[in-house]
Amino acid sequence: MESIKIIRDKMELEGTCYIELSLGKYQGKHWCPTSLFFEEETFGLIEPIFEIAISDYDHYGMNNADKDEWNKALIELKELASLLESANEFSDVMNKLFFIFSGTRDYFQNHFEYCKIHLFNVISELIEWAETNIQKHGYIAILGI
Repeated sequence: MESIKIIRDKMELEGTCYIELSLGKYQGKHWCPTSLFFEEETFGLIEPIFEIAISDYDHYGMNNADKDEWNKALIELKELASLLESANEFSDVMNKLFFIFSGTRDYFQNHFEYCKIHLFNVISELIEWAETNIQKHGYIAILGI
Protein backbone atom coordinates (compact mmCIF):
# COMPACT_ATOMS: atom_id res chain seq x y z
CA MET A 1 0.00 0.00 0.00
CA GLU A 2 1.68 3.16 -1.18
CA SER A 3 -0.43 5.81 0.52
CA ILE A 4 -3.95 6.48 1.67
CA LYS A 5 -5.03 9.67 -0.02
CA ILE A 6 -7.33 11.31 -2.52
CA ILE A 7 -5.66 12.32 -5.75
CA ARG A 8 -6.88 15.57 -7.28
CA ASP A 9 -4.08 16.24 -9.76
CA LYS A 10 -4.24 14.00 -12.84
CA MET A 11 -0.48 14.41 -13.24
CA GLU A 12 -0.07 12.14 -10.19
CA LEU A 13 -1.86 9.27 -11.91
CA GLU A 14 0.22 6.40 -13.27
CA GLY A 15 -1.69 3.98 -15.46
CA THR A 16 -5.44 3.51 -15.32
CA CYS A 17 -6.20 1.45 -12.20
CA TYR A 18 -8.05 4.19 -10.36
CA ILE A 19 -11.57 4.76 -9.14
CA GLU A 20 -12.79 8.16 -10.33
CA LEU A 21 -15.58 10.16 -8.72
CA SER A 22 -16.99 12.41 -11.41
CA LEU A 23 -19.53 15.21 -11.03
CA GLY A 24 -22.97 14.59 -12.52
CA LYS A 25 -24.00 11.51 -14.51
CA TYR A 26 -21.37 9.67 -16.50
CA GLN A 27 -21.07 11.36 -19.91
CA GLY A 28 -18.51 9.06 -21.51
CA LYS A 29 -15.54 11.08 -20.27
CA HIS A 30 -12.80 10.09 -17.87
CA TRP A 31 -10.02 11.99 -16.13
CA CYS A 32 -12.09 15.14 -15.59
CA PRO A 33 -10.27 18.02 -13.83
CA THR A 34 -13.04 18.28 -11.20
CA SER A 35 -12.92 14.55 -10.36
CA LEU A 36 -11.43 12.84 -7.34
CA PHE A 37 -9.24 9.79 -7.93
CA PHE A 38 -8.47 6.89 -5.62
CA GLU A 39 -6.00 4.07 -5.93
CA GLU A 40 -8.00 0.85 -6.07
CA GLU A 41 -6.50 -0.31 -2.79
CA THR A 42 -7.50 2.90 -0.99
CA PHE A 43 -11.05 3.02 -2.34
CA GLY A 44 -11.42 -0.65 -1.51
CA LEU A 45 -11.23 0.19 2.18
CA ILE A 46 -14.58 2.00 1.96
CA GLU A 47 -16.09 0.38 -1.14
CA PRO A 48 -18.62 -1.83 0.72
CA ILE A 49 -20.40 1.36 1.78
CA PHE A 50 -21.05 2.14 -1.89
CA GLU A 51 -21.93 -1.45 -2.74
CA ILE A 52 -24.77 -1.24 -0.20
CA ALA A 53 -25.89 2.35 -0.88
CA ILE A 54 -25.87 2.28 -4.68
CA SER A 55 -28.18 -0.06 -6.53
CA ASP A 56 -26.39 -2.28 -9.07
CA TYR A 57 -22.98 -0.96 -8.00
CA ASP A 58 -20.17 -2.45 -10.10
CA HIS A 59 -16.48 -2.15 -9.20
CA TYR A 60 -15.63 -2.30 -12.92
CA GLY A 61 -18.55 -0.25 -14.28
CA MET A 62 -19.88 3.27 -14.50
CA ASN A 63 -22.14 3.92 -11.50
CA ASN A 64 -24.45 6.92 -11.60
CA ALA A 65 -25.29 7.55 -7.96
CA ASP A 66 -28.09 9.99 -7.23
CA LYS A 67 -28.61 12.25 -4.22
CA ASP A 68 -30.51 9.62 -2.19
CA GLU A 69 -27.83 6.98 -2.74
CA TRP A 70 -25.08 9.42 -1.85
CA ASN A 71 -26.93 10.48 1.28
CA LYS A 72 -27.04 6.82 2.37
CA ALA A 73 -23.33 6.47 1.68
CA LEU A 74 -22.55 9.71 3.53
CA ILE A 75 -24.29 8.49 6.67
CA GLU A 76 -22.14 5.35 6.63
CA LEU A 77 -18.97 7.29 5.83
CA LYS A 78 -19.60 9.59 8.80
CA GLU A 79 -20.10 6.60 11.08
CA LEU A 80 -16.86 5.05 9.85
CA ALA A 81 -14.99 8.33 10.35
CA SER A 82 -16.28 8.52 13.90
CA LEU A 83 -15.22 4.93 14.55
CA LEU A 84 -11.74 5.58 13.16
CA GLU A 85 -11.39 8.69 15.27
CA SER A 86 -12.08 6.77 18.47
CA ALA A 87 -10.32 3.50 17.56
CA ASN A 88 -7.38 2.49 19.69
CA GLU A 89 -6.37 -0.66 17.85
CA PHE A 90 -6.87 -2.44 14.56
CA SER A 91 -9.48 -4.83 15.96
CA ASP A 92 -11.76 -1.83 16.61
CA VAL A 93 -12.13 -1.22 12.87
CA MET A 94 -11.09 -4.38 11.04
CA ASN A 95 -14.67 -5.57 10.47
CA LYS A 96 -15.72 -2.20 9.05
CA LEU A 97 -13.05 -2.03 6.35
CA PHE A 98 -12.54 -4.10 3.22
CA PHE A 99 -9.11 -5.17 2.08
CA ILE A 100 -8.87 -5.99 -1.62
CA PHE A 101 -5.37 -7.38 -1.19
CA SER A 102 -4.14 -9.44 1.75
CA GLY A 103 -1.04 -7.28 2.02
CA THR A 104 -3.23 -4.22 2.55
CA ARG A 105 -4.74 -5.72 5.67
CA ASP A 106 -1.31 -6.57 7.05
CA TYR A 107 0.04 -3.10 6.26
CA PHE A 108 -2.99 -1.40 7.85
CA GLN A 109 -2.65 -3.53 10.97
CA ASN A 110 1.12 -3.03 11.28
CA HIS A 111 0.89 0.74 10.69
CA PHE A 112 -2.44 1.26 12.39
CA GLU A 113 -2.00 4.81 13.74
CA TYR A 114 -0.65 6.11 10.43
CA CYS A 115 -3.35 4.36 8.38
CA LYS A 116 -6.26 5.31 10.60
CA ILE A 117 -5.29 8.99 10.53
CA HIS A 118 -4.87 9.03 6.76
CA LEU A 119 -8.09 7.09 6.13
CA PHE A 120 -9.96 9.41 8.50
CA ASN A 121 -8.61 12.39 6.51
CA VAL A 122 -9.63 10.78 3.19
CA ILE A 123 -13.15 10.10 4.45
CA SER A 124 -13.50 13.60 5.89
CA GLU A 125 -12.34 15.19 2.63
CA LEU A 126 -14.65 12.93 0.61
CA ILE A 127 -17.64 13.78 2.81
CA GLU A 128 -17.06 17.52 2.46
CA TRP A 129 -16.58 17.27 -1.33
CA ALA A 130 -19.60 15.01 -1.84
CA GLU A 131 -21.97 17.03 0.36
CA THR A 132 -21.15 20.18 -1.59
CA ASN A 133 -21.25 18.62 -5.04
CA ILE A 134 -24.24 16.29 -4.73
CA GLN A 135 -26.39 19.36 -4.01
CA LYS A 136 -25.08 21.16 -7.10
CA HIS A 137 -25.10 18.24 -9.54
CA GLY A 138 -27.73 15.78 -8.27
CA TYR A 139 -25.45 12.88 -9.22
CA ILE A 140 -21.87 11.88 -8.62
CA ALA A 141 -20.70 9.03 -10.84
CA ILE A 142 -18.30 6.43 -9.53
CA LEU A 143 -16.24 5.22 -12.46
CA GLY A 144 -14.78 1.82 -11.77
CA ILE A 145 -11.54 0.25 -12.84
